[in-house]
Amino acid sequence: MTTEGDAAAAAPPGGTTSPVAAAMRRLLALGGVEAKSRFAYVAGARLHYLEAGAGEPLVLLQGASGGAANWYRVLGPLAAHFRVLALDLPGFGLSDPLNVEAPLGAGGAEVVSAWLGAAAIERCALVGTSLGGLLALRLAQREPGRVRRLVLLDAVGLGRELPLLVRCAGLPGLGRLLLRPTRSGTAWLFRRLLTSDRSRLDAAHQAALIDYLWSSARAGDARGMARAVRRFADPGGQREVLTDAELEALRVPVLVVWGERDRFVPLAHALRAAARIPGAELRILAGVGHSPNWEAPEAFLAAALAFTRS
Repeated sequence: MTTEGDAAAAAPPGGTTSPVAAAMRRLLALGGVEAKSRFAYVAGARLHYLEAGAGEPLVLLQGASGGAANWYRVLGPLAAHFRVLALDLPGFGLSDPLNVEAPLGAGGAEVVSAWLGAAAIERCALVGTSLGGLLALRLAQREPGRVRRLVLLDAVGLGRELPLLVRCAGLPGLGRLLLRPTRSGTAWLFRRLLTSDRSRLDAAHQAALIDYLWSSARAGDARGMARAVRRFADPGGQREVLTDAELEALRVPVLVVWGERDRFVPLAHALRAAARIPGAELRILAGVGHSPNWEAPEAFLAAALAFTRS
């Protein structure tokens, strides 16, 4: 079942506009985005997504912070060509948390598949960034007929390497302490790991993004997030990495887009994916960090639209 409303009026159950919804509205306004807020129910959880445009469906999967409005700088231009659906992953944005016991990628892909069914999407182009890239890869493995084309944007799941902070966050106890949401901590994460060249974003965009990431983190389930991070990372790095055989078995057209200066997942992961996935295309964005959809929206759009429209 799905319900809908204007993104400007999005609210959590109970009817009161939340700080997350207010922060989302500010980002969408900065991006000049007109989108509908919709909700679908998956395994009893209420999942929120943004929808804009018409035509063939294109689905956007966020990383492990913020929510669907992370795509605010590219959602409008994409909606000029597609029916775009951007999901708040469970426990992020305006979506309810959802405890999935399966491995992070496979469990997340199962949730995304169920959500696509609730939204009546049989086949789509799929774009996944960071954690969303792992979910997109697992969905393409699980249901290749459902994925028309796949764009991996600085995706996880392609190598073990991670920053020390993220590896430490996978430790019991310490993880909960490190993941405790504070505005200063969110600002540090944004400046040190999620972006590389902040001059590409003016002060208004930086403030609105940090507020959105912080609001989403505060609204989320801290214990659930700590459990999810422990499933994602350990002191050695990423737990769930696709094998060479898994990458070589993919039968979906794939574009790998990567920020050359990504400080979260290294460029070597992109090179491995492009070398192992049959027919994969690779676009490296010079001087860009982990979030090309924020830092270099025009470059990301040029690559993504050329690929997904072909």
